[in-house]
Amino acid sequence: MFAPKDQKTIHETNRDFAVDMLIDTFSKRAWVNNYTCNNPERLTDFIFRACQAYGLGKIIFPARKEHLKELSKQGLAIEGWIEGFFQGRNGYFLTAYPEPGRAKSVDLPGHLVQLKCVMNSPRKEPVALPEGCLVVTPAVGDIPALTRVFKKVFASYPSPLDRPDYLAAVLGKTVLFRVVKQHGKIVSVAAAEVNRSNGCAELTNCATLPGARGAGMMSHLIRQLEQDCISRKVNCLYSLARASSFGMNLVFHRLGYRYRGTLVNNCHISGGFENMNIWVKYSG
Repeated sequence: MFAPKDQKTIHETNRDFAVDMLIDTFSKRAWVNNYTCNNPERLTDFIFRACQAYGLGKIIFPARKEHLKELSKQGLAIEGWIEGFFQGRNGYFLTAYPEPGRAKSVDLPGHLVQLKCVMNSPRKEPVALPEGCLVVTPAVGDIPALTRVFKKVFASYPSPLDRPDYLAAVLGKTVLFRVVKQHGKIVSVAAAEVNRSNGCAELTNCATLPGARGAGMMSHLIRQLEQDCISRKVNCLYSLARASSFGMNLVFHRLGYRYRGTLVNNCHISGGFENMNIWVKYSG
């Protein structure tokens, strides 16, 4: 089953640093959303102490280039990067593992072999949608159908997509949704979570019912979400795709996204921790 939205954000501001950090106790990780850094040692000490207090096993810290050298001295290392992540400037995804075992993934070698197969595939435009299919923006009345799709596709997920109140709060606001309806019923979903302060958007919440897979629906949804973001002057698009999913990684590769690293044991999806591949398209 889905986890509740077991998350909180902590804020700290002082003369040495400022940080907004997501405390995700479901995926047992800390994610730095925003920061300033006058004293890297004090900043990272605060982050590590928070992880200890909440029992978190991983730190994810998207950082600016000018801070890489000093932050690396504090035990953080690059697992990937995103062009244009900070209003046109690169974001480097630094990580650390307060729980050392979290840094090890027995599945990673196989995932990297699969990734090579994906990247050797030709890039191509989406095929036509099957008969009776339309890409549309879901309305509030579609929320029950959306939750049913997510429940069928994911055993667990970092966001509470099975909760109608959560979907009603973000639908068309902080999160742009697009769906494929086949003969009036939702069979495929994707979304763009827009970060207006950074000028970027994460393509996420991608789900297609088992009986509708293989028809190229997700490619059409991603293409439409790209246009939705560009029309809002958001030029940095990225996705964290499950490294185990050949199909989702292939979709992003074929649509011209570039692989930019793998986040190890990044989040809890469908019953366990998953490695996530970073895919980026930047048009700035």
